[in-house]
Formats: sequence, structure tokens, C-alpha cells
Amino acid sequence: MIEYLRGKLVAVLPGRAVLEIGAVGLSLETPEQSGELEQLIGTEVLFYTRLLLRDDDLRVIGFRAAEERDLFNLITGVSGFGPRLALSLLGSLTVAQICTAVLEEDLKTLCQAPGVGQKMGQRLIFELKEKVSRLYTAELPFPVTLDSPRLESIEALRSLGYSNSEAAVAVNKAMAAGGGALSGEELLKKALNLLAGGSGEGR
Repeated sequence: MIEYLRGKLVAVLPGRAVLEIGAVGLSLETPEQSGELEQLIGTEVLFYTRLLLRDDDLRVIGFRAAEERDLFNLITGVSGFGPRLALSLLGSLTVAQICTAVLEEDLKTLCQAPGVGQKMGQRLIFELKEKVSRLYTAELPFPVTLDSPRLESIEALRSLGYSNSEAAVAVNKAMAAGGGALSGEELLKKALNLLAGGSGEGR
């Protein structure tokens, strides 16, 4: 199993990125959210990976965050959801949006992804609700809703150039330091302080 790949991003195409590692150009399939990636062309980037080998077909799928890959693995374990449909879902919605929609049985949000209809959305909720609940307990210790201060702070940090993983870790630490009862502005300030190498106590 290849855990991750690090190299120079040389090209971004719809649903695909080309990573140069040494003298080798490796093509990765990715969720169709290429806007952020295009800004990183020419820089060194890291992709968490899932290797798929079927018959004589070898595919490497790349994700910018480990939690995105973990959710992909859960989705492809649902009957009827192959890699293409899972990538469609992850290309249309964020990890937080998908998990929240599953937990809240929000079919309307899940059906925004191309190829996901009512029946498929219901199946996803039925098969993943318990698993996603455990994932949240283990990795996202604070309740997440689409308009929560936590999610708003993560999105604000992403807009400043931090990766989803970096932003989530900093915000989680800031919430722990503040006891979980912080406004969005306070949470963002503490998370920025942590990312800058501080203790999270900055005001």
C-alpha cells in the first residue's frame, strides 16, 4: 500500500493531476476540485493515495487530505458506489458536508453529486451513518454542522492557503484549548496563533 506521494505538481486536468517524482511523471486521479490545485502547479505537494488494481488496470487515486481518502474508502465499501461515483461525491462536496449530510439524513445535499440519486443517497446514509458517527467520535471530537464556528474557521484558514488537514488540526487544538466554547472569531485567532508556532493563547 502506498500511503502517500510527494513531488512536484506539473499539470492539473479535470479529475487528474500529474506529479513529478524524480524523473518519473505519475498521473493521479483526483476528485474534481481542481481550483486549489491549479494554484500549486510548480510547487512540491503531497497526495494521500489509494491504489486500485483490477485485472490489468492499475490506478492511483490521490487526495489532498488523509480524511478525504478515508471517506473515499468508506464510500466505495457501499453497494453500488465504485471509485468513479465516490470521486464524483468528493468532487462535489467537502468531507464535512458529506459526513454531516449522512448523519442528518440530508438527501438533498448528497444528491447534488452527479450520479447520486435518491436511492443511492438513501443507501449511502443507511450503510454509512454508524461508521461516520464512529469516525466523528474518533477524529472530529466536536460536533460539526455546516454553519458551525469550527467549519467556518477551517474554511477561513483554507482561504489563507493552509491545507484542509493543517486547518482541521489547528482548529481542533484551538477548540480543545478553549474548552470548545469559542466564537468563530476567537477560534480563528487561536488557530492562527497555533499555526504560527504559538501556544494558542494569543488574543
